Amino acid sequence: MFNWPESFEKSYEHYYLPKELTNVLVLSDIHIPYHHIPAIEEAVNYGIIKKIDSILLNGDVLDCYQLSKFQPDPRERHFGEEIIAFQQFIKTLKGIFPDAPIFYKLGNHEERYEKTMITRCAEFLGIPIFEFENVLGCKELGVTVIKDQRIVHVGNLPVFHGHELQMKAVSVNPARTLFLKTHVSSMCSHLHRTSSHTEPSLNEDITCWSTGHLGEPFPKYARINKWNWGCARIEKNSEGDFEVINVNLTKNKLYRA
Repeated sequence: MFNWPESFEKSYEHYYLPKELTNVLVLSDIHIPYHHIPAIEEAVNYGIIKKIDSILLNGDVLDCYQLSKFQPDPRERHFGEEIIAFQQFIKTLKGIFPDAPIFYKLGNHEERYEKTMITRCAEFLGIPIFEFENVLGCKELGVTVIKDQRIVHVGNLPVFHGHELQMKAVSVNPARTLFLKTHVSSMCSHLHRTSSHTEPSLNEDITCWSTGHLGEPFPKYARINKWNWGCARIEKNSEGDFEVINVNLTKNKLYRA
């Protein structure tokens, strides 16, 4: 019998959307309260037309502005106001899609909350009422939260927010960067740009996608950028085979990418 020291290794598991969900609307980088309402409405109307059966909020739904390490302006909205706006947003989505379950994968902006707790309020860590999802009231709102940078699988398609892979805004083609990081067909958000990239492998073509955002187009920290509004939809069958419909919004209309 070997006498190894106690291990504090933690398990890391992927998250799989329920198999019965076959038509998923993906919304990301909304950055409440700096969201762009016309873009959100267009994306939601697209979901209505396509009769989606579920919604994946793929990170950075909240901006968590005042929790930023980048010298936030105290005159801007504070976190408590963001919570109220988030709850209104979810209730509105629920009113439009009453039968569609909502899954909320946390992005780098949501992770600001835990980092703030660690550096400023460590004594409250581990108390359930102060967990991020409980502060937002996600259970009461009927929202399933996916945290710890878990990879979300929609059928056979792995979906990342993007920050887990250290993807940077300087990327020329976000989808190609995603391919170089994963080498499997996959999807990400995070870089606010609609793109796709395909390369052949020995057995099949590999395609990666990145999605547009639904937030303020020219924020103070990025007045000049290459962003676009957009969303995506994932159709899949019982075998997990999928089709990604990646759409960008131009002049208040969604176009297939």
